[in-house]
Amino acid sequence: MLLHRLAVAAAKTSLRPSLARNSRTIAPTMTGITTARFGSSVAKDEEATTTIVDNSQEENPTELPTAPESTYSMKKSGTPSPWAVFDAWGAGADIVDPLSPAMEKLLESESVKIPMTPEEQATLAGETEILDAYDQFLQRKSSVHFGYPYNLMYNHSELYEFMKYSINNLGDPFVPSNYSVHSRQFECAVIDFFADLWKMEKDSYWGYVTTSGTEGNLHGILLARECHPDAILYTSQETHYSVFKAARYYRMDCQSIPTLPMGEIDYDLLEKAISRNLDRDIIINVNIGTTVKGAVDNLDRILRTLQVLNVPRERFHIHCDGALFALMMPFVDYAPEISFQKPIDSIAVSGHKMLGCPMPCGIALCRKEHVEKVEQHIDYLNSVDTTIMGSRNGQAALYLWYSLRKKGVEGIKRDVEHCMETARYLRDKLTEAGFTCRVNDLSSTVVLERPLDENLVKRWQLACEEDIAHVVVMPNVTRNKIDLFVKELTECKDKLGRIRPVRENSPLRQLHSLAWGGSVVQPFGTN
Repeated sequence: MLLHRLAVAAAKTSLRPSLARNSRTIAPTMTGITTARFGSSVAKDEEATTTIVDNSQEENPTELPTAPESTYSMKKSGTPSPWAVFDAWGAGADIVDPLSPAMEKLLESESVKIPMTPEEQATLAGETEILDAYDQFLQRKSSVHFGYPYNLMYNHSELYEFMKYSINNLGDPFVPSNYSVHSRQFECAVIDFFADLWKMEKDSYWGYVTTSGTEGNLHGILLARECHPDAILYTSQETHYSVFKAARYYRMDCQSIPTLPMGEIDYDLLEKAISRNLDRDIIINVNIGTTVKGAVDNLDRILRTLQVLNVPRERFHIHCDGALFALMMPFVDYAPEISFQKPIDSIAVSGHKMLGCPMPCGIALCRKEHVEKVEQHIDYLNSVDTTIMGSRNGQAALYLWYSLRKKGVEGIKRDVEHCMETARYLRDKLTEAGFTCRVNDLSSTVVLERPLDENLVKRWQLACEEDIAHVVVMPNVTRNKIDLFVKELTECKDKLGRIRPVRENSPLRQLHSLAWGGSVVQPFGTN
């Protein structure tokens, strides 16, 4: 408990009055659907060669570049996360050793099976022994976690005593039900925080704590479909699969727009696609950080496109998939603004990614008038049905509230600075070691050529797509871990060589594009 008292000062928050609404039943609407998905493959090479390609035409093409100016201060590069004092088990420490064969055996299916008879139970290891092995397994895997955007630097031990309660926020967060074991007051405080962050007027918004960013997207696209039943959904090819899932679930027409090499939507192609269908309403999913490259679609440019095409406000609907970066962007100096002061309609963000939480969760936020289109009163609950799920995890709302209170605005900003600056450190180390890699300006995701050793990919839990992989730098990713990672990559390159681009215009070839700017190591086997 002493560690918690020494933590970052709690941020000031306030609960707003509950938002009252009239209930009405809305019948669902259905339309058609078209979607596109993509596969992946890997190619190997015999020899490795390295060329530094200078897209900015420097005098010495082999000289490693310095980091370009960006939208954040480099003065605190490597600053430890303020959450480090809350590191529950050592997520920010060194690499944890692998399990012994005996420990691994305790986690095999034969050991963890649920016995049907006392005789069968007598032959199995005890639960405590198995759980001890599982704890060590999780510590090991978490210490080499590089490829997915989860902040593992947290400690919610002060909340453990609440796990004995079945906290269920069933129904609408602003309309209490007859079930009284809930955490609505904490959920509303979380919603208020994000409404303030994204500049929503008091009493103009509605939201709830979701199970994940995917549920937030499902809810945001559902609202868009109900507001514009015959609209076409436009989104980029590099959009998270949950948006295409929403289009399929709701039987919506969906157009997948090609992207620029950095991962942003191709704005010219988006304009052409919309102009061919001006007789139909428009739903646009704007990515605030794509899944693989961390690319941020330019919201202002998209809004200008709609203005150029003379699309009136009542005929378009914009949902923002904020996933990881929508929570980070407000804390990046001189970054573009994502706010409800602009004509956007909903936003979804993951809670467990940047803030850190032991269970997946997220936040969905929208304009209040939109949710009224899906609202139905449920007598059984004595509340209204406005959410995707019925029963909702009240623990998640409590954990998010706790993280926000303990970190505060300044704590989140320092976490963001650490991630952005450490990502540039990783990029520079990879370039120095002779690997093709890139990082978008508004991102902590470092995209690199895919290693040829699949064991290395699995060890570091890298997320891969065709001939590229990525590392998402989170508060628990340290320079010591990066140095070890680059060392192992270099050993892999020396032994197996470097991957060749698997096809023309493959993701790896796109990393070599002039559109990124700056200098880059040339992909192997390219001119």
